[in-house]
Amino acid sequence: AGECWYDAEAANRAIGFFKDCLTHVKGEKAGLPFELDPWQKDIVGALFGWKRPDGTRRFRTAYIEIPRKNGKSTLCAGLALYMLFSDGEAGAEVYSAAAEREQASIVFDIAAQMVQSEAILRENSKTFRKSIAVERTASSYKVLSADAYTKHGLNASAIIFDELHAQPSRHLFDVLATSTGARVEPLTIAITTAGYDRNSICWEQHEYASKIRDGIIEDDSFLPCIYGADKEDDFKDEATWIKANPAYGISIRKDYLEREAFKASEMPSYENTFRRLHLNQWTQQDVRWLPMLRWDE
Repeated sequence: AGECWYDAEAANRAIGFFKDCLTHVKGEKAGLPFELDPWQKDIVGALFGWKRPDGTRRFRTAYIEIPRKNGKSTLCAGLALYMLFSDGEAGAEVYSAAAEREQASIVFDIAAQMVQSEAILRENSKTFRKSIAVERTASSYKVLSADAYTKHGLNASAIIFDELHAQPSRHLFDVLATSTGARVEPLTIAITTAGYDRNSICWEQHEYASKIRDGIIEDDSFLPCIYGADKEDDFKDEATWIKANPAYGISIRKDYLEREAFKASEMPSYENTFRRLHLNQWTQQDVRWLPMLRWDE
């Protein structure tokens, strides 16, 4: 941590925002307060609790790699709303981005429903089809299309980049990341499942995050959060599912993964999909026609 320090009050304020100001809008938890899961609480606490000597946030970039069905879209929606309503940034510009506008809209649509479900947020903002505006602070939260060449005039304070592995090139990520240069404490959050393209911006971020986690690179401004199975783990073993999925038994169920793992064991073409999406393992190719054990034999 060096000279950085942990501000428990700031961390608890951000964590409390989810429970006190947001409600779930989908599934069996719809209408209930947004109680962060332990893994979500760890990330939110780290992002907003760790400070630099001057009191600004330590982390400027977070790379969160996690299997599907662990609640990442809901978490991102809450993070976007905290940065919009409670970050204290005048003229905040918060953006949701992805390879396709429809993908970016998933997080925004959840956020918009959360705003409409909470009177104090609803009364202090205006929700439009693809944006939420807070007139009191001249702040906004918007969904972006994937056209990088149209984004050079942005002055982003926070960016939520969903499913980074699907990005066809690095252009949009680079344009948005450099749009934060005029902000005092900007935050870029890339959240994704694993991919297979080793020549992508997502693999580059994955490798960078892994080296920081392993102590190979020192970058106090970058928060690496990678949840996944190791290469040698048995994809059919429940212990592997638990290891890779921090919300196992909460938002992702054992019986679902049992069915998907069985399907992957019987259909070689589905094995890589299961490994990437539910175990967060980077594969060598999109579709596998022969199980690697058979190939090795």
